[in-house]
Amino acid sequence: MKKILALAVCAALVVSSAFTQVLTKAGVQNTLWTGFGEQYPEAGKSPDVRFYGLYETLQARVDVSQFTIEAMLNWAAETNWKFNEFQNITFANTQKTPFYYTNHSGQGGDKTSGYTDSLYVNFLWNAIAKNKHDLDFGMGTRLSWVIGPAPSCYGCYWEPLTHIPQGGLKEGAPGSADVAGYTSYDNNYADTALGIRYRYSDFIEAGISIPSGVTTDKPFFNAAFAIKPMDVFRASVALENIGNDSTDLYTGLSLYFSKVTVDAYFEFEDFSGKQNYKTWGTGATVTFFPIKKLMVRPEAGVSVFKDSNYTPAVYAGGRLEYSINEKMMIGGFTSFGWGSKDRRWEDYKHTEDYTGGFVFDIRPDFTYSFDKHNSISAAFDYQFRKAFNNDDYSVWAAGVYWTYKN
Repeated sequence: MKKILALAVCAALVVSSAFTQVLTKAGVQNTLWTGFGEQYPEAGKSPDVRFYGLYETLQARVDVSQFTIEAMLNWAAETNWKFNEFQNITFANTQKTPFYYTNHSGQGGDKTSGYTDSLYVNFLWNAIAKNKHDLDFGMGTRLSWVIGPAPSCYGCYWEPLTHIPQGGLKEGAPGSADVAGYTSYDNNYADTALGIRYRYSDFIEAGISIPSGVTTDKPFFNAAFAIKPMDVFRASVALENIGNDSTDLYTGLSLYFSKVTVDAYFEFEDFSGKQNYKTWGTGATVTFFPIKKLMVRPEAGVSVFKDSNYTPAVYAGGRLEYSINEKMMIGGFTSFGWGSKDRRWEDYKHTEDYTGGFVFDIRPDFTYSFDKHNSISAAFDYQFRKAFNNDDYSVWAAGVYWTYKN
């Protein structure tokens, strides 16, 4: 149980070492989920409780000498419904995850909709590993090279403790998403990319990457740097799309104490100023252990659009975990999100009562560890959303996860 809690905390902090991939060490991890719930309304029809099927995500990592190979495959036996009538079951490699059923409203970007990669493959070469010096070359579809803190999802979307990011805000301008105001924090400077990174002990980390799709006539790249001059302090900075018309700036700061960690982050999307629907955003998270076996993690942030017609969006939330004993842990997450409003809506009678929208989410969970390899988790996720045009709806999903790690 201690291992499960430790892994959860590490995922939440999103402050990884220079060499953390999707799997932190060689081995296999398999996550199987089955569940049911009530989705978003379809075509004016009343929603009904549905069984969602089976979703399995298999990950594997192999280390051979100086080389690392890792991969993931996401497979499902997914039930299909036409309104409230069961149609069939589809067996397929899929991008959907259990998270899809409470966070996909048909609006907003992929980063907030409950999808993931249907698969990934990464290759790494640790060319130098000597006298505290490490040099990595990476090539992959999901390298997940992280340079500093950012708003958390508490793990990958297929894992049992994951939750909605930034209070359920969606990407896009007000009116293009039901509750707009999500900011994409570019602390993950190498994902689907070719990359190189260097680390000297825990003191310095630096890296650059070429994202997939870059052309020689219009080249651009990502770069990141972090420094930890003392045990209690780490600062990081990243630039995305350097040499492109739309460059993003990220900075992060972490403070470490005996029972408290403070993470703060800042993002300025497209500081060239050409895209008014982009934002600058900032936020902070505090993780602390007030008593033995108890972890509390509040988080809050704000997104401000570059277009002055759009009001700021705000979110707040938090997670609590308590380890009952060596085998059992209970926890819960809740959050609130207030979306951005277009002030020009007030100029027209048919939009004068539009708001920025609101989201409330609550997700309790329970984990039982049979041994160091196998654990079972149960989670219930309820979400209420009021869209910018005052349409409101609620969704929920309940499910059971079996996680195997070796």
